[in-house]
Amino acid sequence: MKQLVPKYKWDRVKRAIENSRKILMTTHINPDGDGLGCEAAMYYFLKKLGKDPVIYNSSDLPPEYEFLNREGMFKRYTKQMGSSVFKGVDLIMVFDIGTPDRLGCIGEYVSKSSILKICVDHHPNKHGNFDIEIVDPDAPSVTFMIFDLIKCIDSSLIDYPIAEALYVGLLTDTGSFRFENTTIEALKMAIEMLEHGVKPGQVYRQIYENLRPIQAKLLGYVLQHLHYELSGKVAWFSLTREEIKSEGAKLEDVDGFTDFVRSIKDVEVSVMFLELDDKKIKVNFRSKGRVAVNGIAHRHGGGGHPYAAGMLLQMPISEAIGLVLEEVFELFGERSI
Repeated sequence: MKQLVPKYKWDRVKRAIENSRKILMTTHINPDGDGLGCEAAMYYFLKKLGKDPVIYNSSDLPPEYEFLNREGMFKRYTKQMGSSVFKGVDLIMVFDIGTPDRLGCIGEYVSKSSILKICVDHHPNKHGNFDIEIVDPDAPSVTFMIFDLIKCIDSSLIDYPIAEALYVGLLTDTGSFRFENTTIEALKMAIEMLEHGVKPGQVYRQIYENLRPIQAKLLGYVLQHLHYELSGKVAWFSLTREEIKSEGAKLEDVDGFTDFVRSIKDVEVSVMFLELDDKKIKVNFRSKGRVAVNGIAHRHGGGGHPYAAGMLLQMPISEAIGLVLEEVFELFGERSI
């Protein structure tokens, strides 16, 4: 087998995998292509190593990623399951979480468990009580890091399902190779995935060209009620539970809306305010690159990347809008509208 020089120090991770049989994997709530790609790639890879991998997430698998679920391995974790899913588990692997609270309800048991825990991430945040942490804020995706781990262990085991899952994470976290994190190394990895049979057009259509009619209707509502500030440099929208219900949609139907608003000409920063409960507001930020938005998220207990971040605020949506917009304006040297 060709000798490869790994980018990261995987020695402890390799030993942990070698000494384990049943390995539980999880990622953040409302999982994206990167977290799911890590889980799927490692699931297929670990099976080839003779291990018994299981995947439990605190959120359902988004429909656009169902094509990764060939073996039905993505399981929804609920509070009612308690610690039962950890029975017989030797190792816990956590991917792409940013902060431990983003694990959702499974996080309570992960944090309390005495089972060896590994976190692999590219978010520059505090990750919590993990036995082993491999974190690289400069990595284009966590699947980029997992690709390095797989090559370090046995690159000959990479097949189409593994390559496809790795590619999904890379594609989605680089904005289809449009964002500033699209490095030469990222493109080289993409080429290797194509050499394993990945079809870029096919994967793109599965993820990005499956907008459901109800999502299109809700997006239309958002665009009709879009707010512009600072001569169009900032665009923001809010959605209450009642508004979403009146459009016949669900909370998860807003996925990707903040990115879409960012694509509007002259918009530098887009912000979404989503009401999850009476005093629980999800805030998403996207930036084209002129200003970093993760500082705001960090100050309020959230996290993310410089140009894509988010947080939860415990206050009415009207208060959240006022608080956050003031801080966004300060990014541009402004104090008010």
